Amino acid sequence: MKMTIVTDRAGNIIGAVQGESLTEKKDGVEATVSFAPGHQLHTVDVDDDMGTIRDLDEYQQRLSAHVPKP
Repeated sequence: MKMTIVTDRAGNIIGAVQGESLTEKKDGVEATVSFAPGHQLHTVDVDDDMGTIRDLDEYQQRLSAHVPKP
């Protein structure tokens, strides 16, 4: 599955969004996720089970494996 991971200038994970798009449109309402200047977006392939992980530490660790080091 594709995820978009957002990092700050130091490479710390700020957030992650499932999919490649930061915009969603449903029932006539459109929402866009945006981040402050200086943040980087990384669209990566992750394991399909990422959406089922409930342990925050495990989730963070698995996301980190996909982020290029600064």
